[in-house]
Amino acid sequence: MAAGDGMMARQRAIVQDLKERGFVSTTELAAKHDVSDMTIRRDARRLTALGAVRSVHGGLMLPHGTMHGAGFAARAGEDADAKQAIAAACNSLIDVDERVFIDAGTTTYAVARSLRTRFSGTLITHSAPVMQIALQLPNATTISLGGQLLHDSQAFVGSMAIDNLAGLRAETAFVGVAGIDEEGLYIERNLERATKRAIMAAADHVVLVATSSKMGRTDLVRLAGLREVDTLVTEAAPPRPIADALDAEGVEVVVADRLP
Repeated sequence: MAAGDGMMARQRAIVQDLKERGFVSTTELAAKHDVSDMTIRRDARRLTALGAVRSVHGGLMLPHGTMHGAGFAARAGEDADAKQAIAAACNSLIDVDERVFIDAGTTTYAVARSLRTRFSGTLITHSAPVMQIALQLPNATTISLGGQLLHDSQAFVGSMAIDNLAGLRAETAFVGVAGIDEEGLYIERNLERATKRAIMAAADHVVLVATSSKMGRTDLVRLAGLREVDTLVTEAAPPRPIADALDAEGVEVVVADRLP
């Protein structure tokens, strides 16, 4: 197992422990995973930055009032550094008084977490975890789309969410996917497709956020063609075939710097 895979597996296990027990000490985690206390503290910093855990004296516990399911929290810990870098780059694209859609997903959740408390624009979302972030944005106007809740993705979808989009318009939509290849964008299931496409259609500028691990991957459902995206923000240059396809469709590619 590669070192990065081991780190992600350990972080998923830490989140699962917290889901089952509520609190786990740093010393206990270090012993359980046969790593140093310093390694656990690094894990804690990554998971805290993603909102999956809360650091307290002597260990870790779940954030107060968390709405995350165990699956969502575990996925949030995957490619954590890449997601934070992408989020920081996206934050620089957002004006303080802008209207933004933020899609459901762990990378888009990282974008929401990057918003500063001075953000005074309008945040529109169908993501339960993003709604929780909105509670920390006192100057923002938040609009929840509502709909049918999918527990694993923590997303509200369906006709109610789409109906509530009617008449709304935002300058920017941040959208996540499960995979990208030369032909287009892919997601895991059809239940989410209509809501995602409605969000994309209601924005002047569509920003796709995707880690390099999504490149060259497909999934069950084709969401859209590359031409339906204006900008891709990722943490590493896409493979040449995908880069060429993006260029042919006029998609701007922003490669975020990894955070120190």
